[in-house]
Amino acid sequence: MKLDAIEYIPHQQPMVFIDHLLEVKQGYAIAELTIRPELMFCEAAGLPTWASIEIMAQTISAYSGWMGQQLQQAPKLGFLLGTRKLHLPFAYFALGQTLRIRVEQQYLHEGLGQFSCEIEGAEQVISALLSVYEPTDQSTLAL
Repeated sequence: MKLDAIEYIPHQQPMVFIDHLLEVKQGYAIAELTIRPELMFCEAAGLPTWASIEIMAQTISAYSGWMGQQLQQAPKLGFLLGTRKLHLPFAYFALGQTLRIRVEQQYLHEGLGQFSCEIEGAEQVISALLSVYEPTDQSTLAL
């Protein structure tokens, strides 16, 4: 499976930080991103690893969007509530590098969830636990 991630997230360019969904099953998803100069926040040295939080959050969003699509639902807005145990062992992802992002659902109840996340690339791993919330009543979220 290699699906365009933008089909499953409520984001538009230039705020898209995952390219493809590679695998989605109940409880987890794997996505990929190739680091390109046109990515938001990209610098001459590459993409700062602090952007990992958004990359992980968008992978969770794509997971949720894919699961919703199985029920004929459009991608929904969600919120990042917090990040724990963030491990950033290096400062930048190199231009041209392809990252593999895995998110695994640890907990989900009434829209509140926690995911264990990892980004693999260049033999190093970035990891974190993300807490997220997806309101069941999306009509209250006027943009």
